[in-house]
Amino acid sequence: MKMNITIVALVAFLIVPACAGRQHPEADNRSEPLHIADLVNRACLAAVRAGPLTDECSPYLERLIADGRITVGLGIGTPDLGRVQLPEDPSQWRSTRSCRLFGRDIVIDACLILSNDDFRAALETCEVIFVTSHSRFGAGPVFLQDGKEKPFRMQGTPGYEIIMPDSEVEGYEGTVLRTYRNSLKKNDYSVFAPDGRDLDRSLPLQAYQVLVLSTCSSLRHFLDDIKAFRQGYPTTAIFTTQPSLVDTEMRVFKRLLYELFRGASAQGIVNGLNEEYRAVAWAQMKRGRPPWRILDNLFTVGINTVEQEACKRKGAR
Repeated sequence: MKMNITIVALVAFLIVPACAGRQHPEADNRSEPLHIADLVNRACLAAVRAGPLTDECSPYLERLIADGRITVGLGIGTPDLGRVQLPEDPSQWRSTRSCRLFGRDIVIDACLILSNDDFRAALETCEVIFVTSHSRFGAGPVFLQDGKEKPFRMQGTPGYEIIMPDSEVEGYEGTVLRTYRNSLKKNDYSVFAPDGRDLDRSLPLQAYQVLVLSTCSSLRHFLDDIKAFRQGYPTTAIFTTQPSLVDTEMRVFKRLLYELFRGASAQGIVNGLNEEYRAVAWAQMKRGRPPWRILDNLFTVGINTVEQEACKRKGAR
C-alpha cells in the first residue's frame, strides 16, 4: 500500500539556471515578491496531490531525511537575467517548517542565497542547492548582492580559458592571458586564466548533497570542479548541456522539489526539469519574448554516487 505524504509546511532546494549574455529582463520581470516559503509549499502540495512514485522512500530522499531535517538554498542572480523582487522583511528570506514525508515528520530549513558568502555557507551546510544566475563564461555563478563583476570564482581546471567579449567584462578582474578580435562577429575578446579561489576557500558538506547547476553550459564549465570539490562525499549533481534562460517564476525550481518529494530517481528529476523548462520556454515564446526557445534535454546527470554505490553493492552479492 502506498504511504501518504502529508506536508505540514515547507521545504527548499538549490540549482543554477543562467546565461552569460544579456537576456532582456525588461520583458520578464516578476512583480510579486518572491517568497521561498510559498514556492516550497506549492511544490509540496502538488506532490501530496499526485502521491508518491513508489511504496518505499527512494534512496535519494532517504539520505536527505535520515536525520529528520533537510536544508535547502535557492540562489538568486542579477537583475539583467530577470528582475526578482525580494520581500522587504529579511526574515522572509528564510523559512523553517515541518513536513511529513513517507511517514516521518521532517524539519525543512530553506533560505535564499543572495551573495558569495551565502553560497559559500550553503556549500558547507545545505543538502539541496538551486542557483539561478550567470555562469560568467565559466568563471562561476553570480549573486544578486555581489553583481557580475564579482562572480563566485570556482573555475580551477588547469588550462581552462575564460573567454569574455569585452562588452561583457563589466568590471570582472582577472589575469588576462591574451586579447583578440573576431572579425566575423566584429567583437573584441579578453581571455582570462582560470580562478577558483572562492571554491578553494569553501568546505564541502560532509554528507549527501544535491546540486543542480543550471547556469549556461554548466556541464562543460563546472563538472570537473564539482567532482574535485565533492570527492569522497555522496553527491548527485545535475548540469545543463547548453545555454539557458532564467525562469523568474521559479517553475523549474518547484518542479525539482515536486519530483524529489515524490521519491523520483536522479534521472526522473532530470526528466521533470527538462519537461518543465520546455513548458516555460513555450509560454514565454507565446508572449513574444524572443530570447526564449525550446530546448530538448537541457538538464543531465553529471555526478551520481548514489547509483554507483548501489551498483557496487549488487556486484558484491
